[in-house]
Amino acid sequence: MTDSKNSMKRLPAVEKQISTIDSKSDVRVRILGTVIGNDNNSIMIDDGSGKAEVLFESPIEYIKEGQFIRIITRILPTISGFRCQGECIQVLEDFDIKLYKDSRNIISR
Repeated sequence: MTDSKNSMKRLPAVEKQISTIDSKSDVRVRILGTVIGNDNNSIMIDDGSGKAEVLFESPIEYIKEGQFIRIITRILPTISGFRCQGECIQVLEDFDIKLYKDSRNIISR
């Protein structure tokens, strides 16, 4: 039996646009965007508000340029801003971004 007081839990990944990521307060974020580049262990993603490079520990050759994806990433502060350490990727095939944005607007009311 594990002691719930001593068990480690991950912080929830908060949905953010790249331009609103704050390295002082954001620890884990979810980013929706289009892959604009990939190189072995990294992906460059554009969400319309900005671009970010997300680094992974292992090769991610199955992700292709132009795919729409959701990434969960840890935000690591640096002197010049932040670095993204990717945790997982979800390829969003046939994803209706307009419907998604409409539903997010309704929920936020």
